[in-house]
Amino acid sequence: MHRRAVMGLGLAGAGLAVAAGAAAAGAEPAGALAVDGPGAERFAAAFEDIRAYAAQHMVAYGLPGLTLCAVAPGGTSAYLRFGYAELGGKVPLTPGHLFEIGSISKSFTALCVFHLMEAGKLSLDQDIATLLPGAPLPSGARITVQNLLNHSSGLPDDAPLFPRGGDGRLWRGFEPGSHWSYSNLGFLMLGTIVERLEGKPLAEVIRLRILTPLGMNATKGSILTGDRAAYAQGYSALYGDRGYPVAGPLGPGPWTEVTQGAGCVASTSHDMSLYCRWLIAAGQGKGAPILSDAGAARFTRATIDAPGWAARGAPQYANGLAVVEVGGRKLLHHTGGMLAYNSALHVDPQAGVGAFASTNVGLVPYRPRDITAFACERLREVVEGGPKATPSAAPPKTPPVEAYLGHYVSQGGAGLTVAATGRGIMARLGEEAVAMEPYEEDAFIAIAPQAAARPLVFRRTDKTVVRAWWNGVEFVRAVADRPVAAFSPATPATLLALTGWYGCDDPWHGGFRVAAQGEALFVDDVTPLIRLSDGSWRAGEKDWSPERMRFDAPIDGRPMRAIASGVDHLRRPVP
Repeated sequence: MHRRAVMGLGLAGAGLAVAAGAAAAGAEPAGALAVDGPGAERFAAAFEDIRAYAAQHMVAYGLPGLTLCAVAPGGTSAYLRFGYAELGGKVPLTPGHLFEIGSISKSFTALCVFHLMEAGKLSLDQDIATLLPGAPLPSGARITVQNLLNHSSGLPDDAPLFPRGGDGRLWRGFEPGSHWSYSNLGFLMLGTIVERLEGKPLAEVIRLRILTPLGMNATKGSILTGDRAAYAQGYSALYGDRGYPVAGPLGPGPWTEVTQGAGCVASTSHDMSLYCRWLIAAGQGKGAPILSDAGAARFTRATIDAPGWAARGAPQYANGLAVVEVGGRKLLHHTGGMLAYNSALHVDPQAGVGAFASTNVGLVPYRPRDITAFACERLREVVEGGPKATPSAAPPKTPPVEAYLGHYVSQGGAGLTVAATGRGIMARLGEEAVAMEPYEEDAFIAIAPQAAARPLVFRRTDKTVVRAWWNGVEFVRAVADRPVAAFSPATPATLLALTGWYGCDDPWHGGFRVAAQGEALFVDDVTPLIRLSDGSWRAGEKDWSPERMRFDAPIDGRPMRAIASGVDHLRRPVP
């Protein structure tokens, strides 16, 4: 399902609006740099380039704060801090502030599973039905531990272990091992398996098996309210019911406790430097003090192609870690997105370098992956020589918009004119003009989010943009105010009854809009809903997508509830 649709949270009234842009918010983008180890002089220029690039991200993306570590051979490490732990009081970020590392936690959970494997308590090809008695698993082909570790189970992304709706059982979109589809549910299951077999909470297992052996003494294996004062204040999109533009306005992010294996770890840049060093060693086939050498080699080895991973080249996935290409070299990698934090990690075992970065803003389409990738390239250049590393543009260059430009008309005679701007397009409807930037493929959102809640979505016929939808109105491309194609058929009443806004008070799921475009339904105007034979709806165009939606609890033919991948969302007034 469209990611923002299931992660959104309206934050109006949260108490503080933060101006877009780190400089406008009063944050100092220059950053503090400290270097440990004997190679400070050798890597000084590289660390300075990394600092300058991270400072560029602070301004370009309007980040409240950023913590970063970069490690090099010989025990040399750099630690950088930018901006603030709390913007209202301009509280400086310190080395001790905790940041939630999100899905980078999956590698910690996977390591606990590998420890159990080496202890003979499970095998990676074991049927998880034998490890999770009572779980409502799908019938048919068995799902193995390895399928959970590399996201090839066919299970949905964020469904609960005991889902609502249907027959109360879990489902899958494809046979295990036949595709790759990211699943937080899979790592929730792995964490539960670890707890059952170890007889301890997952956080305690993480501490015993990973944190203590590596000396990661500041790191937490669970995110608990009692530790909240140790965290940098997190921020999220101020307008959580719509797309978030680059460096858009922020408000204080929601806080929830997290103990599940998909994203339960919080850490500091110093501790994450120790983890990066262990991953470097593991990628070189050295597992101590956590795994055997053979176990480390298996842990870091790619097991499946991962075409859905957000990376150039041909990304793959190992066990709680992606394997991606950076500068012609395969690197271990992961990102982590939380309600109010975003993180990234890259490690190049061959060059012996790695980097971790985290920012205290979440629920926005930003990860500091370009920073950590550049850090690895720049440090590798010092270690091995070669051409100077060039960082990716921040923000990225606006893609071509020529296909969308021109004049469109609605069936009621309203005219929509689309013109190019330096950041995207200008959409003019009558006297109103809204500056917009690219959002998803063939979709744009308002640069000032208060100007337009819904995206402007373009639709193609034979690869040519012919029509657009905005605020539920169809516009067809026109020449001299005459449409060049027929308008879409009217939406059937049975589908129209399903449309509306559905909200969930759990901030991990938030709200989404079901919208009609002719005879089709879409989530947040972008992601198609496809009716299936069992009465549910598949979210996404891929026929193997495991994301499902059901509608029930009708009053006067209109459902009062949408169950999105096993989670209740209630009909609410359209915002």
